[in-house]
Amino acid sequence: MRVRSFVVLCVLAASIAAVFGLACGGTAFDSQSKVNGVRMFGVRADKPYAKPGETVTLEVLSTDARRAKPRPLEIFWIPIVCINPRDDLYYLCFVPSQTADGGSIDGGTRLVAPFPPDGGAPPGGGASGGGLSSIPVGIDLGPFLPKGPTFSFPMPDDVIKERPGTPPYGLAVVFNIACAGQVRLAERTGNRPQQVPIQCTDENGVPLSPDDYVIGINRVYSYADRTNTNPVVERITLDGVDVDPKQGITVDRCVAKRRSDCKPVKIDVKVSDASWEPNPGADGKGNQREQIWVAYYSDLGDLQDEARLLFDSTEGRISESDVEFRPPYEPGEGTLWAVVHDNRAGAAFVVLPLHVQ
Repeated sequence: MRVRSFVVLCVLAASIAAVFGLACGGTAFDSQSKVNGVRMFGVRADKPYAKPGETVTLEVLSTDARRAKPRPLEIFWIPIVCINPRDDLYYLCFVPSQTADGGSIDGGTRLVAPFPPDGGAPPGGGASGGGLSSIPVGIDLGPFLPKGPTFSFPMPDDVIKERPGTPPYGLAVVFNIACAGQVRLAERTGNRPQQVPIQCTDENGVPLSPDDYVIGINRVYSYADRTNTNPVVERITLDGVDVDPKQGITVDRCVAKRRSDCKPVKIDVKVSDASWEPNPGADGKGNQREQIWVAYYSDLGDLQDEARLLFDSTEGRISESDVEFRPPYEPGEGTLWAVVHDNRAGAAFVVLPLHVQ
């Protein structure tokens, strides 16, 4: 089963960003599990599948692991929700003529929070309520954007649309950014149509390093007859022994000369059996269930695998789902993050203190 999980996770790791909302940022060429800058590990909806008319609350799991922090990190939300962009393509949310129902505010992008808060226009012009395309380009939007780890919006009553060849559903797309600077909207360019035109800049409008920001693209689906709940983490183990989440994980530093000879420990996340929910749309017959996996991140040491499969869609719980962690050479205090995903936009967060002695 371990070999099978490796194969599946090669696919999952490549698709996590597209499915669950992590878009831009992070140091190029570094392992995704190595945390050394601004990171947004995931965004969790309290209702992964929301009914029309329900209020959805999104919650961010993020950190700021930069060594130098000349500017504080903040989470900013674009308070204009994009509803049913054509072909579910997030980047068309910024092209009014390409959004649902001809790009009208009622069918395409919708204002769900005052922009700006006092109802006036942001400095430099631009009217509120005009959708994503009406936000002025090049000014600091920070004073006018909702901030913080959570953001709530109402799922429109008429969100569900007929879809050729598939059951009717609705889609809401919400954009956010973890930025250690100022947030600005950039001009769209024809040679990079899939780029989200949101920038994190310094006070002079100069774009900051990818270590200073992450852009999130967050999708919430709506069905008339389908529900989904977030996975439930029951316990975390270290070498098979349960870990107290408040105390975290304590390991000895590596003393071997070669990194490959450092003694690893095994970390595992155990999810409840009830989290393995039916996935009625997977095979058209309602016989399959969700696929559930966990992605790991750490600011100390090295993880052998960035993600591990926990539940297979047909075979159930994976018997060997642990990941090997090799401590660093130097003692220190750090953090281990684990984000559990299911393949229907459900998520659960685990944050563990990491003590290397």
